[in-house]
Amino acid sequence: MPNPSKDVFIVYEEEKAQVLNQKVEKIFSNYELVEAIKSSENTNEMEKHALKYKKGDGYGIIDLEGNVITEPIYQQITSLEYRPGRILVEKDGKFGVLDAKGNVVIETKYDEIKADGYWTEEESYHKTGFIVAEKAKDGINFGYLDYEGNIILDTKYESLERALEYDDDNIYLIAMQKGKKCVFKNKKKIIDSNFQEITYSNLSKVFVANKNGKYGFFKLNGKAILKPEYTSYSMAGNYISVTKDDKTQLFDINGNLVGTNSYTKMIETENPAYFIAEDEDGNCSIISKDVKIDEKYNQITYAFDHYFIFSKRDGKTGVVNALTKEVEIEPEYEFIVLIEGTKSLQAIDGMKNLLDIYSEDLRKTVTMEDGLMEHINEEYSICYSENDMKYINASGQVVENTEVFPNKKLYATQQNGKWGFADSNEKIIVNCEYDIVTEFNEYGFAGIKKEGKWGVINEAGEVIVEPSYELDTYYFPQFIGKYLLNQSETTYCEEV
Repeated sequence: MPNPSKDVFIVYEEEKAQVLNQKVEKIFSNYELVEAIKSSENTNEMEKHALKYKKGDGYGIIDLEGNVITEPIYQQITSLEYRPGRILVEKDGKFGVLDAKGNVVIETKYDEIKADGYWTEEESYHKTGFIVAEKAKDGINFGYLDYEGNIILDTKYESLERALEYDDDNIYLIAMQKGKKCVFKNKKKIIDSNFQEITYSNLSKVFVANKNGKYGFFKLNGKAILKPEYTSYSMAGNYISVTKDDKTQLFDINGNLVGTNSYTKMIETENPAYFIAEDEDGNCSIISKDVKIDEKYNQITYAFDHYFIFSKRDGKTGVVNALTKEVEIEPEYEFIVLIEGTKSLQAIDGMKNLLDIYSEDLRKTVTMEDGLMEHINEEYSICYSENDMKYINASGQVVENTEVFPNKKLYATQQNGKWGFADSNEKIIVNCEYDIVTEFNEYGFAGIKKEGKWGVINEAGEVIVEPSYELDTYYFPQFIGKYLLNQSETTYCEEV
């Protein structure tokens, strides 16, 4: 269906297309062939207000009522990727662009036309412009047209690309001529053709220019932030870490010096306000424009928000708030890691054999002796041991198993330190007499453990195997009937 609001269905049988309405009646049968106008780059994209038809050796365009928009004068017609409502047509070996009503946006005179991919939340792709190309004696030359088809740059550049993410209505183009790159703001050159390479940082909204192996930095208006005299760099949001003569320094994107220490390495973090810096002695610090935490940490990793996990020389690990400089979790753990895909932390105290879970606000929500943690899905994880289990959500809060598995018939439940099963109304169905149980798996079986041995129960509450299996595993086993489900590189069942 090119347009879900229109009574037009294009169906294929043995690669032959026909057009039907919702009564399964053939329509537009007066044309030799009618098809959706799909993108040559992505077959899932198609025009919503026009179709193409074939007559003789040519193709034309009709609307969704079957009215002719253009005569069949084109060799091919495709939807233009990244530019809905614009149709790429080829005539006499040259390409042009029409709108869905057949109006000429770009004349058929170019050897190649591509939409530049520019997108905004307000306009979607409707302000996307066009990179056009024409063959020349020495290769292909590129130019640029705005979204209305107006020429911004003539086709005389060896390469051309647009900066795609910024906060104003201008067009920023990186062009190369005679092997040197420059930057245009609309039609005005704002960075001269002096560089072998120029890239644009979407996050920092800064141009990075390379001249003879040395890096410099420019604002969107073309004003230099730092001259091209640095051998390496890294960027994080509003900050630029640069190295020159084996000395690493930190600047903001206005060119103001932030850090003067002799750092050997600066590591970007997912929070653009912060860098992790390492000095010559291997000590790690957290630095930004306004904050510097230099406590001789052995290692630092970013967790989330303003929180960083740090390790001291004695190997103990804690968490610090870089915004307040306060230690939020004291360094008493063997390791602390961010639970993947969440804003919660898993901490292991090896001396006490404890698993602790900290929530998004760094409150301890789970403490479990000899505990393990496993992901269930993107939203939930389970913490379990030989006699306990708890479920946590992506924020590290403890939740009920009825929330995690809303469609199960029976749920693991605990009474007086023993485990059994209850229904969704908390009515006990299987008496709480086991040391631990698993939840029912997708095959309808759960494990039951008593006196160190495992058995199997089904969703009807019937014991399939009394606890008699001695399994050399600390992980919760999975069963299908009396068989143990072994999930490694190859999934298979084995008789115990």
